[in-house]
Amino acid sequence: MNDISGRQTFPRIKRLLECVGNPQNNLRILHIAGTNGRETISTFLTSILQHPKPQRQKALVGRYTTSFLLNAKETIRINNEAISLTEYSEIERQLKELDKSFNLRCSNLDLLTSVALVYFAKKNCQWCIMETGLSGKWDPASIITGKNRICCAITNVGISDESFLCNLLSQSIGGHSEKGVCSTPFAVLDGSNDEAVRNIIKKKCNDVGCRLKITDPSLNDCNVRTDSWGTLGIHHLPYNEEEYQIFNLRVAIAILDFLNMEKKVCISKDQLSKGLVSVDWPRSLHRLDYCYEFNSGKTIALLLDNANNAKAAQNLATHLRAKYEDTPLTFVIAITTGKKVPPLLDPLIRPQDHVIVTRFGSVVGMPWVQSLEPTHLFTFIKDRYTRNVDMQPDLQSVWTSLETSGLKTIVPVIVCGSLYLCKELLRLHNCHLPV
Repeated sequence: MNDISGRQTFPRIKRLLECVGNPQNNLRILHIAGTNGRETISTFLTSILQHPKPQRQKALVGRYTTSFLLNAKETIRINNEAISLTEYSEIERQLKELDKSFNLRCSNLDLLTSVALVYFAKKNCQWCIMETGLSGKWDPASIITGKNRICCAITNVGISDESFLCNLLSQSIGGHSEKGVCSTPFAVLDGSNDEAVRNIIKKKCNDVGCRLKITDPSLNDCNVRTDSWGTLGIHHLPYNEEEYQIFNLRVAIAILDFLNMEKKVCISKDQLSKGLVSVDWPRSLHRLDYCYEFNSGKTIALLLDNANNAKAAQNLATHLRAKYEDTPLTFVIAITTGKKVPPLLDPLIRPQDHVIVTRFGSVVGMPWVQSLEPTHLFTFIKDRYTRNVDMQPDLQSVWTSLETSGLKTIVPVIVCGSLYLCKELLRLHNCHLPV
């Protein structure tokens, strides 16, 4: 990729997909953009759209996400079942051969997105839910245009991404472009976004003639108002401690409401209610008995939450205060270079807490992603939050430090700051498990 927005990516993936017959032209796409809540929204939409009418055969709903924990094939699913390694490898091999033959020099993200589109078309998916990045028309997922893009959702945008998003929206959703985030007949915006984000998206939707619905930003109740089903009372939020999930549900239900009113699906109020109860919700707060030593069975209780933007960090802090109150906590933290550190750590770290700063390793296929130098993070935390701060060169050294320092307590150690840190930790965990 030539720059962070992937400005040279779009022409390459366009040519690659032309070589395989433009599979995206046979798909109906729902785009999900934003910082927080994309997985919750995608999961709910997938669950409901599988059952468009009672007694009908289950529909095939493809889902392409923008991040994974252990391997890339996790990002490509149909009805929540990941693509098999055999199919993934075969499609990837064919695309790489074409890429080499035509000297396209596609990025890993181009190839991954193309694998998803080829796979969904091959399986004749009725719906495809695709998470798209913050780079607007230059994001590979934005190869889908015209009648194939049914609608778009924009979730909450973290403060660390707001200026980036607003700048790119200004470039990519102008009247000259068909390929911006909102170049669909209908878009839904999470109303809990800051006013600056709401205003720029309203203007750009108006410029391209896109109908925009902004959801209710209130936390006073858990109601969702719809045209199809009247007012819905949500009595069981996914993970009650995460009250902000009502914002994500309002976005997801607004999309379903639009599809229902346009007669693209037929969903009853009863189906919707049952869906809320039965969905296997994704969760940001992941508890793990981490196996930190190869084949030994030794474990330590962890709470994983990448918390890599201000909103996510605040949500994590709210959970920790409610559950542990003033109890001193231990954090293991690494942050991606380029992130604003104060919004990520201000809500979390207090003088009584202990922090171990470290780094994650190189990210395969993404050489531009680097871990912030632990020395910088160490100094920043010590000067601003707590003197109880330690520094370790890598994740493996962290657990030795915890064991010798006596910081292994009944309260889980919190690992946060970067998705790449959590990915590396889970990979090590799987490698260390007893055979």
